[in-house]
Parts: sequence; structure tokens; C-alpha cells
Amino acid sequence: MSHSSSTTGSTMAELASLLAAGLFLLGMGGSMLKNAATQTKIYTPDESAFKNAQIGYAPMTDSAYAQDSLLRYVELRWREVEPQEGVYAWDALDAQYGFRDLRARGIHLVVRFVCDVPGQESHMDIPDWLYAQTGDGSWYSTDYGKGYSPDYSNATFRAAHRRVLSALGEHFGTDGFVTYVELGSLGHWGEWHIKTGEGLVPMPGEAIRDEYVADYEAAFPTAKLLMRRPFNITAAHGLGVYNDMTGHEKDTAEWLGWIENGGWYEGEPTGLSPMPDAWQTAPIGGELTSRIPMEQLLETGLDQTLSLVKGSHMSFLGPKTADAAYRTGYDAVLSALGYRLRVPEAAWRRVPGGMELTVTLANEGSAPFYWDWPVNLYAETAEGTTLETVPLGISLPELLPGQTRTAKVKLTALSAPFWEERDRRVTMGIVDPMTGRDAVRFAMQTAQENGRAVLFAGV
Repeated sequence: MSHSSSTTGSTMAELASLLAAGLFLLGMGGSMLKNAATQTKIYTPDESAFKNAQIGYAPMTDSAYAQDSLLRYVELRWREVEPQEGVYAWDALDAQYGFRDLRARGIHLVVRFVCDVPGQESHMDIPDWLYAQTGDGSWYSTDYGKGYSPDYSNATFRAAHRRVLSALGEHFGTDGFVTYVELGSLGHWGEWHIKTGEGLVPMPGEAIRDEYVADYEAAFPTAKLLMRRPFNITAAHGLGVYNDMTGHEKDTAEWLGWIENGGWYEGEPTGLSPMPDAWQTAPIGGELTSRIPMEQLLETGLDQTLSLVKGSHMSFLGPKTADAAYRTGYDAVLSALGYRLRVPEAAWRRVPGGMELTVTLANEGSAPFYWDWPVNLYAETAEGTTLETVPLGISLPELLPGQTRTAKVKLTALSAPFWEERDRRVTMGIVDPMTGRDAVRFAMQTAQENGRAVLFAGV
């Protein structure tokens, strides 16, 4: 009995002590509760559709939907790039496509350089001077349209191609303005196939095709290169792939079959290599098919379109993009493209000399963020003035869909009790090296200003 009475007395004393402490804290407005331990905040996902850096729709620069994207698709015909041998029409191209303005606004390019685009009228997409030096291709009129298909094996043609690509790469620079380059150059629409059954000069063999790839790799060392099929060199060099028949079930199934199993190409039994996991390190792109009405792609057949896009792990679509008139489908496809980054939770606690923050970053999209852009935490004023920048040390390319990464850092600019600093906040951002500005929107419900998401704010 005495033991029981002692325990009861002790318990009563503890309750009295806790009650007194609680009354004290109530008198202090409860603020001291925040000094007791680590403070954790949970963030709700934002499942809405929105444009984002390096992913989404890539319309032509003059498209009516151009304002809804941070990518632009540019198809450059050799004839317009180099009208005279060694003379490049940079000023005319900049004026036509507004490259300077796009770069300043933080918009990036998807570029495809082409030599043969079938059209309604007989024409030529290579320069006259190059035709005069070669002229051993094929004029054609097929169900594709009319045009001129060069002999891509011609040594003079190949040397001139190497020079013009080098000039293009030098003109665009290595600041990341050109995000994606679709190869490009060979075949109708640059899609690496020729209607040889119509008597046209065929595609060159693998050795020469690989020389064209080498030209691109040398000219665009910082861009992500994508090929129409998973050629052997595509797999060996870790390049991406693109599908210009996105949304077409049969053609996309064939394309996914190439990626999964490799196979035949232009009579070569082993021309294609399997690369089923390539999307984990190299981007997938393409455009919506023109063979299926937009109403079917985005309304009656939307589930199938979404399945094909997600199953392909696509990051961008263009230049044929979804029609915003079908808004539900437009938004659904947009949300299915690329990464979706958010912070599920973050925590802070006081430490000597500042604040220690623990931040978890998740990727809930269908593809990685393929660029090693800096991920930072910032101490800011309420007006957005940066007081301190601390790298979070998370590698975005390594953050695959369904994965999370957690990092712990210290901010010294917020050394006073954080909840007393009503004009201070902690934000997070991902910097685009081209502009030096934070450029990624996080898929989470929190205030986002100037490309930064607010994690904590003084109250």
C-alpha cells in the first residue's frame, strides 16, 4: 500500500508541475512550444497541370500555344541556314524565330536540322550550291509529297554537313539554350527512313550513319541528343529516342518494341539495340500523331493516349502538341510528361549559430530531371531578398520516379528564434544555369514566387 501511495503522490506532483508549465506557456502565447523540438511540416501535392522547365509541350515558335510552354520546337532546313557556302543566315534566323528573346525569357529549344521535308510542290531543302557540288540524290513525288532526297553517302555532302552542324553548335553556344537535338539530317523529315521502294537512293550503312551521329555529338556537347529509333549507337552512347507517332497505338507499340527488343532496320537484322531502361538516363520525346483526330486523342481515346505517353516515359511533345480546345485532355497529357518534383516534408530545429533543416525531395512524375541543375535552400526576407544560399546537395538526374532523397543543411542567416522573425522565410529553388534564375515549379501546395517554393515562414 505504501508503495502505491508513493506512486500516486509522485504522479500528482508531476501533473501539478505540467499544469503550471502549461499555464505559463498559455500566458506566453504558446510560442515556447516551438523551442522544444524539431518542427516538421507536411506539404500537400499539387496535382494540377502546369508548364515547367525542360518538359511539357514544345510548339513551334509561331504556334498559338507557344505561351503555354517553356520549350519551343525549331525545324531548321539547311537551305535557310547556309544559303551560300560558308555564309550563315544568323541574323535572319534570329529575327524569324526570336532566339534572343526566347533565351532572355528562360525558354529552351528543341532543334531538328533537316535536309528533306516532303511538300506539295517540287522543291529542295538543301542549298543550291550543295546540289551543284553533289546532285546525285533523287527527285521524288510519292504519297509523302514532293521533294529531293540527297545521297547521304556522298563524301562532299558529308563534309559540308559536318561544317554546318559545327557552325550551328557554335552559334547556339553551350549555355543550355538548346536543350534537345533530334537527329535529324537523314531521310524524309530527318526521321532516318527513305522510300527506297520508290527508287530513291537508300540510306547509308551503319558506319556512315554513325559518322553523322559523331557530327552531332561534337557540335552539341551539352544538349540531349535523341534519335528516331534505338540504333546500336543510340544504346552504346546513351542517347535518347523520340516518337513522332505518339498516341497511335500500333505505331507506338512497334516503337516500344524496338526499344524493348531491338531488331531490324532497313534490311539490317541487328540494326537496332534493346535499351528498355534508357529513359532512366536519357530523355524521351516526340510529337502527337497526325493520323488520329485530336478529339480521339484527347477525349474518346484519352486513356489510351495517357497510357502510351506514360509507358514511354516521355518528357516533351512537339511540334504537334495537344489542342487546348480539349482542355481536360490537354491538361492530363501535360501532367503526364516528365518529372514532378515536390517536398513531401521538411523540418527545422535550432542549432548553435543558426537553423538545421532536413528536406525530403520526391519525384512523382514519369521521368527524371535529366540536368544536374543546382538545388538550393534560401534564407530570405518576406519581400524575397536573398540573405543566404545553401546548396542542398541532391542530384536531380539520380532521382527516378517514385524515389525520394533527403538532405540536411544549416542556415546561419536565421540565427534568432525563427518564429519571432516575422519578416524571414526559408525557400527552395532549382537554378537554370542559362539564366541564373530559379526555374522549376514544384508540384506542391505552397506559395511559389520567383521560381522558389516557400517551405517555412515566420509567423
